[in-house]
Amino acid sequence: MAKVAKKAALLGFDCMIPKRLEALIAEGALPNFEKFINEGSYMTEGFNMPTVTPPSWATICTGAFPRTHGVEDYYYYVEGRSLEHHKTVQAFGSEPLTAETIWDRWDRAGKKCIVVNYPMSWPSHMKNGVMVQGQGLSPAESRWNEEGNGHKEWLASESVISSDFYPMGEQVRFDDAKGWKNLPEDADEPLAFEVNMHFKESMDPLEDQTWYGLTWESDDDGYDMFALCPEKDLEKAFFVIKAGEWSDVAKHEFVVKSDGRTEPGTFRGKLMKLTDDAEDFTLYLSGISGRHGFIAPADGVKNVEWDKHLICNDMGYVAFVHGIIDMDTVVEVAQFHSEWVTEVATKAIQTNPDFDLFYLHTHLIDWLYHGWLSEMESEDPAIREKALGMERAIYQIEDRFLGKMMELFDDNETIVSCVSDHGATRLGPILNTADALKAKGLTHYEPKKNENYWEIYEESEGFNYELDVTKSKAVPQRYMFVYVNLASKYPGGIVADEDYEKVRDEIIDALYDYKHPETGERPILLAVRKEDAAVFGMGGAQAGDVVYALKPEYMAEHGYGLPTGSCGIGELKNCMFFRGPGVKAGFRYERPRWLADIVPTFCYATGGPVPADTEGAPIYQIFENPDLVD
Repeated sequence: MAKVAKKAALLGFDCMIPKRLEALIAEGALPNFEKFINEGSYMTEGFNMPTVTPPSWATICTGAFPRTHGVEDYYYYVEGRSLEHHKTVQAFGSEPLTAETIWDRWDRAGKKCIVVNYPMSWPSHMKNGVMVQGQGLSPAESRWNEEGNGHKEWLASESVISSDFYPMGEQVRFDDAKGWKNLPEDADEPLAFEVNMHFKESMDPLEDQTWYGLTWESDDDGYDMFALCPEKDLEKAFFVIKAGEWSDVAKHEFVVKSDGRTEPGTFRGKLMKLTDDAEDFTLYLSGISGRHGFIAPADGVKNVEWDKHLICNDMGYVAFVHGIIDMDTVVEVAQFHSEWVTEVATKAIQTNPDFDLFYLHTHLIDWLYHGWLSEMESEDPAIREKALGMERAIYQIEDRFLGKMMELFDDNETIVSCVSDHGATRLGPILNTADALKAKGLTHYEPKKNENYWEIYEESEGFNYELDVTKSKAVPQRYMFVYVNLASKYPGGIVADEDYEKVRDEIIDALYDYKHPETGERPILLAVRKEDAAVFGMGGAQAGDVVYALKPEYMAEHGYGLPTGSCGIGELKNCMFFRGPGVKAGFRYERPRWLADIVPTFCYATGGPVPADTEGAPIYQIFENPDLVD
């Protein structure tokens, strides 16, 4: 077999929407994406079902459909548990996969692969390759086996110290500064606080530490200077800043509870608020970034400037939701995150210049659309323009990242694919699937009061209820499934085996008959038996007994609909484009393809071995000479 490329590289941009990308390119805002597309082959219909992160990225790295690779939703049903949605766990990492990845296949053939922050990759099984932990949305975090929206990080998640109460932080009040060393000579009536720092969501839980805050007046206009310190000594401060300022990167040692070892960590702070009288105060703290535990082998990436960069999981989105930081700060945190990814990816390539395959994922655009896509269609011009500006800023961060990656791969040896896993649409009228089933006597539930962040998130996903499985013949679960609650199979089940098909037909009828209370229209586009879902790549062991999809105008951004869906300025289609030796330049492929086609296309172009479970096909039409097989 002939080959046109020696290496292959995939750059994954989660949730990048084709028509939004094209609109920003038309503005001249994205020169690197424009260059990549003009010099390569471009398509906007690389389909996969469902339109959500884990199953799509699993398809992109295995070439297999969800029914085969075993990940059919953002969440994973654990056999033997109750069917209730909140008992499922997030489906990230290599453990839930039942299909071989391209890097494991190439590794078996003696090739070297680099995998950076790829959601379905960790833990690594490679003998020759290098992996930076991908077991969630952000580098160096894990979401596998976590219920709800939980996650763990190396070393700890973002937090806040404030005079106000926030669930994710510590509440303090300033008082007279006593026992401090090295105070400024001109400091008039300095104030201070002592705070017990509890470091949350750590992969290895950390010991609490006592930190100290100090504020003073630099002139006669009120309190304006702030220092955060590990002890009552201003000379040992982590940083000194004013309101609206970011600190430099602070370095500190953190103690692991389990074995007492110390781990170096870095973080930054931004003083969001400090009033003249110091009564109102908010200090945002980025997550604490570690440097150990998330690279395999441990010496696989060398010369990383850990003291200059921060991981910044979720680009501060959760802090924004809680009202701690503003949109401008989110963009700044997103830039910090991108700089970390760029640094680690660059050093991984420089450490391993003989690599054969490179896979990387970045999640900034997905976080953007979860937060601001609906506001991009607001009737209020001020809200709409601010959200559109936010979109432009995040895409430009990714454009700068792409430019740096293009420089690394500009060797006339590497075929590169830029791809998104799905798109998104605005938040529509939310479907409570349990309500459709309850109307036909199939499900019993009670609404619940939403009090914490996860419950509020559940409400936006249509799960704001307490379901009684002992009174329910049908149980809705995850994004697209309804289960027949068999007594022989599930805890609390009440349906006899002989009634399985009867109840399943009743579920399908109930879904099609349901009219949404806000619109009076049917929100269900499609409802089929599990085995019939095989025609669009689903229906495997992780699928419910009934698989359904919504019309795009009823979406909660993405996950519930067909990948052809479009609504307003959003759409569920994805981007998929290639550039490199032998690839047509300036070519637009107009026909539908599948995300499962990326792996076989890489294998076809390079002559690399095909993973055992690959089901897609090479995209012959993007090559100048499609007849590579001798």
